[in-house]
Amino acid sequence: MTDYENRMLILDDNDHNRTLIKFAMQMAALRFDDAATGAEALRLFQQNKGCYSFAILDIMLPDMSGLEVARAIRQVDAGIALIMCSTNDESYSIEQAVRYDCDLYIVKPFQFDKLVSIARLMNRINLRTASQMMIIDNMGRTRWELRQPRNVIRHFPVDRAIGTGLSK
Repeated sequence: MTDYENRMLILDDNDHNRTLIKFAMQMAALRFDDAATGAEALRLFQQNKGCYSFAILDIMLPDMSGLEVARAIRQVDAGIALIMCSTNDESYSIEQAVRYDCDLYIVKPFQFDKLVSIARLMNRINLRTASQMMIIDNMGRTRWELRQPRNVIRHFPVDRAIGTGLSK
């Protein structure tokens, strides 16, 4: 079992969004590393294996999908909580996040105070053991999507993902 630090990996190619997320994490007194590309996020993850409790991943990136990053991380670490962010809240994107065993899906733009609240309430154990993935829309409303059985990752084309208060 991995000894996780209370540390987060932030991935967003938009500088403004990344800065907003980092500020929210600072307000919640969470430590983090940040990346602007999927390749950079995977490099950080490999360099700091076992250090991250959470990863907040934008779906639409210039070099690869955030879902591809989620899949790569999940194949190495089944315990990290994966939080997807996207402007897209279509059922197809949410289904992809569920298939990759993500834990939370946040639709952008999100309200800053909601982001800080989410960061303060994050508990990796509770996110990873829930039988459903929580989806938070850009109005702060929540809904739930049933997870697939653990350790089942189906391979499929990756398009889009999740969001909450940041614009693309």
